[in-house]
Amino acid sequence: MDTLEQVVVYATGRKASDVHLALDENIYLRLDGDIVSCPGLTTGAPFFEDVYKRLSPAQHKAFKEQALAADFAVNCAGWDMRCHLYWANTKPILAIRFMRGKIPSMEDVMLPKAFQDLIRQGRPTGLILVTGYTGSGKSTTLAACLDWINHNAALNIVTLEHPVEYRYKAAQSIIRQREVGRDVPSFGHGMVDAMREDPDVILIGELRDPETVKAAVSAAETGHLVFGTLHTRTAGSTISRILDVLPSDERDQVRTMVASSLLAVIGQRLITRVGGGRVAAFELLLNCPAVAGAIRENKPGQIANEIAVKKDMGMIDFDTCLVDYVRKKLITPETAMESSDRPDEIRKRLGISTKVNPLSSGMGGIPSPSMPGGTKHTIPSALMHR
Repeated sequence: MDTLEQVVVYATGRKASDVHLALDENIYLRLDGDIVSCPGLTTGAPFFEDVYKRLSPAQHKAFKEQALAADFAVNCAGWDMRCHLYWANTKPILAIRFMRGKIPSMEDVMLPKAFQDLIRQGRPTGLILVTGYTGSGKSTTLAACLDWINHNAALNIVTLEHPVEYRYKAAQSIIRQREVGRDVPSFGHGMVDAMREDPDVILIGELRDPETVKAAVSAAETGHLVFGTLHTRTAGSTISRILDVLPSDERDQVRTMVASSLLAVIGQRLITRVGGGRVAAFELLLNCPAVAGAIRENKPGQIANEIAVKKDMGMIDFDTCLVDYVRKKLITPETAMESSDRPDEIRKRLGISTKVNPLSSGMGGIPSPSMPGGTKHTIPSALMHR
């Protein structure tokens, strides 16, 4: 392929989220979370010449003469995208991330009802943490929440993002999107600025340094609704992580502030869906006196217990969400067990018995579960060792 437009049309036609291109090598796409090669489709010198035309003169010179990577935004074939151009093994490499299009609703994302109710209530103030590994859909969850607020409340919304992935159009609210590195030097600087901009709602793309964490918690405690993200796997580890970035002599004070200002922690993982695509599975922790007490007393293990015993409040753990998705035929039992930290618990809740296949015994075989009613499901051996 000789032009960026050709690549974009091809990649978006296959619903890729990212594209990886190297000089005279096959194109690679990220499809439903996996990297997929496109044999026979390559990008040669003409393609990269087309890319260089989209750089500023200073970026082009720095890239060619100093081997400095270049980050730039471009619209091509009707798509907004973020591009990162760099060198590897003396070859130019281009990584493309497509900006999201239509913002989904909270129902589309399948956010837990109790969490949707929290967003929809009058005018909530406090701290909401959205957690999960890179690529778990945190940006989509945040976009769904902010878009609902934007269309249903007259507020001033400030976002600090790196990069901006969804673009909002002001509806009932004012909404100002600031990109770190383009509009503001850092998340910390952005928080200082935001507090001078009469905000009602603040979104912080990542809570990763002491200044940003303290500013976010302080804003939440003083009557603002603050959304923040972290790359953590569970609610209990989220509270520990947010405090671990702080100097040890400041943790007790901020821990008390978090205990009083926290509204919710929602964790998510993207799971392969029956029929293709992916669906987000959620864990939801809502603050309550028992949770606040566990935070103050630095007992992260107790937080997980509270999710289990406070389901009447709408809290949910990952395993409950996964089992619900199996029963709704959104995912398979195998996918649920592979995605869970406790596959035996999933098997138990689904009533799957483990039976040894006599044809494979003595030959390294593994038990295969059977669902009530005689339907059998084969589990990959790698799964049984998770």
